[in-house]
Amino acid sequence: LGCGSAGVIYLFICGRCCSEQEAPEFCFGRAVDGLRGRVGGRRAHFEAGDFEYKRSALALHVFEKHPDHFSGNLEGFRLCMVGSTRPRGLERAGGCFIWNTRAGALALNGDRP
Repeated sequence: LGCGSAGVIYLFICGRCCSEQEAPEFCFGRAVDGLRGRVGGRRAHFEAGDFEYKRSALALHVFEKHPDHFSGNLEGFRLCMVGSTRPRGLERAGGCFIWNTRAGALALNGDRP
């Protein structure tokens, strides 16, 4: 299981929340064609000028909670690969991680107003 692996379920944890003694925000994601490309896509949302950050729960979290650290990248997040499956089963497997951790209600995977 590596950055080029297909069908990866990954987890981002906000290291800034951890260092500030807060309950850390976290977000599960799925990478069909490889983690490296998917993370690059997430990184592209860290643009304040065109409000691109509003399209990403990770970027919006940093923009709202840690604005001094909104540097245009994923610095400060911890990335973990938590599982893998065939690309066809990726959405279901990722949904199980979200369900089991209650990430839809407690974390960045939930619906934002």
